[in-house]
Amino acid sequence: MGLKEIMEVLKKIAEELFGNEFQCKTYKNGITLAAKDNSKGFSFGLISSPGSFQVREKIFAMKRFEEVEAILQPLLKKYKMPQGDFEQGVYGVNFISTIKKAMPIQEIPGVDSSFIANRIHIDSGNEAQIRQILIEFKKAIEYQEEEFINRYKTLKQVYEAQEQMTPDERGVFFSEPGPIRFLAIEALLNPSGELDSKFEETINDYQAIEKKYPTEFKNYDKVTMELLKYFKGGKA
Repeated sequence: MGLKEIMEVLKKIAEELFGNEFQCKTYKNGITLAAKDNSKGFSFGLISSPGSFQVREKIFAMKRFEEVEAILQPLLKKYKMPQGDFEQGVYGVNFISTIKKAMPIQEIPGVDSSFIANRIHIDSGNEAQIRQILIEFKKAIEYQEEEFINRYKTLKQVYEAQEQMTPDERGVFFSEPGPIRFLAIEALLNPSGELDSKFEETINDYQAIEKKYPTEFKNYDKVTMELLKYFKGGKA
């Protein structure tokens, strides 16, 4: 069975199980379930080989706040800014979110993750086996819905949660580029606040790191400058 046929089987079963709520996007290195209202997404990774595949150990839960992304997406696309980290690239994540959480499937209660623990090679033509694995992912998604997606129903809840986090925790909580997303959230929640100093600090940080990594951080400072202009009443 070729790769195209494998993806067709995966997509067919995924749509049977998740199609009422999600758009199912299948790739050789992962499956992304994107809510039809674009408010949330879930991804898990695959390691494909001829005739079989293995499942990677984590599941990504992602939440999108349209009030943030409606402002950021024109700027990020204008400067061709990457919006996923390295791990998301490995997992083939195809969903643009505001916040995210990756969790090992083996740590999710009530989910049979033996196919990961035992590094099982799944026969790409065995629809019953594939269906059972996707059923376990459905259980994992239901858990992540309650523990992550529903925990952050408002931007205020996001803001209050990040105040209790370490810098490293914030770094994996916000989707890339994290500092820019955080600034947008803070400006939306406190439009009358003093924005200049916090934006300028981020701009200076990006300019300093761009000197060390000119390709990886090109134009991050420009996006931040345009975002500040937007919130001060200018046209981005």
